[in-house]
Amino acid sequence: MTESTSRILATGASLALLVSATACSNAGLVEHYYKQTRPAMVKGDWNVAVAAMEKAKEKPYGEKDRVMYWLNLGTVMHYAGNADGSNENLFKAESTMQELWTTSITAEASKFIANETAQSYGGEDFEKVLVYVYTALNHAKNGKFSDASTEARRADEFLKKMLVQYDKEGGDGTVYKQDAFILWMVGLFYEVEGSVNDAFITYKAAYEAYKTDYAGQFGTSMPKFLGEDLVRTATILGFSDDIAKFKEETKASGETVQKLQEAGEVVVIHGNGEAPSKRELFFDGTMPDNYVMRIAIPEFVAIPPRTAYAEVSADGMTAMSELAEPITDICLKNFSLRLPAIKARAVARAIVKYAATKAAQAAGGGSNSTAGALLGLAGNIVSAVTEAADMRSWNTLPSSFGVARLWLPPGPHTVNVSFKDASGLEVNRPQTFQVNVESGKRTVLSVRSML
Repeated sequence: MTESTSRILATGASLALLVSATACSNAGLVEHYYKQTRPAMVKGDWNVAVAAMEKAKEKPYGEKDRVMYWLNLGTVMHYAGNADGSNENLFKAESTMQELWTTSITAEASKFIANETAQSYGGEDFEKVLVYVYTALNHAKNGKFSDASTEARRADEFLKKMLVQYDKEGGDGTVYKQDAFILWMVGLFYEVEGSVNDAFITYKAAYEAYKTDYAGQFGTSMPKFLGEDLVRTATILGFSDDIAKFKEETKASGETVQKLQEAGEVVVIHGNGEAPSKRELFFDGTMPDNYVMRIAIPEFVAIPPRTAYAEVSADGMTAMSELAEPITDICLKNFSLRLPAIKARAVARAIVKYAATKAAQAAGGGSNSTAGALLGLAGNIVSAVTEAADMRSWNTLPSSFGVARLWLPPGPHTVNVSFKDASGLEVNRPQTFQVNVESGKRTVLSVRSML
């Protein structure tokens, strides 16, 4: 065996090991592990899920999957009631996603050449934004509403940065231009802090976002409670024209102005179901010499939840949740818009690697020679790595967020939350909370149903 052939064999072996390492560390093993952990989450045994997730840090998760790990661990810790531990992990995920996003802007060519599964996972657009929902809710749980509003505002700031970058790049861009739900959260936290004018302004921004982006792009209308928020804050501020406008447009009565004086409100944020998962989408790409190559890219697939809404009850009073954040619709609609560009990049990567394979064969004396065949093998291995679909995602993110709001008299209350299907039948295990309601104040609860 010649020295050059030995080098080729060594290269092929190294690349084969790279393929093997990539395959063993990709989202397939993580997905398998998630399915093993999922029953505990379905039962509401979030502490069990936390313990299982913590053991998975090194395997199946790895260094390139650290963002996914932090997102998932932060989510299960949130529902386990560990707000500080949740934020510790979510802050790591958020800062790393921002760093990777900034790096990708200045090094876009690496995405063109390299295998995305061999790169650190930086999160999807909606994942980069929705991380702030949980960091804000964690602060709210700890009674730090100023910090909660700051976190929620950071989501809006990032969306604006993202839009600026898409405008620079041109192309298809994104349909995810505003997050109406997070804008409403900002308004709520402002109001809790006593910044009523800021709350009113932000509620109006949420109202416009629901009317345009959410109704037009995602088929989600404005939740009724937002109309009441607008009328209430406009009344407190004495904005007579706005009171009349929003009473007419939203059909809100303004009854919560009086309730705010004599009762407190329990606000329940309901994370429902599971966000879309990824599977491989195969299509044929034609190389410059008309060779047809099968190429794989990730495709989002919806996981329709059985639960239709959460019902919140206490002392004979009930409220049902309204859809406020259609995560699945945002994800699928945005993916559909960007699919042509995703395919184009995958084909371009395949062409580069295919050309490298052909050039390697020619340099080695043709595909019939030992060296040429080995170089071709090495090139094919590289192509296989290049075109592996990146199946990583934030597994524990819900399919949607709903909001239920219940006004209660001051004092201790047992708040029951049950999860119903479209027929009103109970689906998931109910949850119970002991709360102490104070007049004119809010108590924010975060609940989750998996089915």
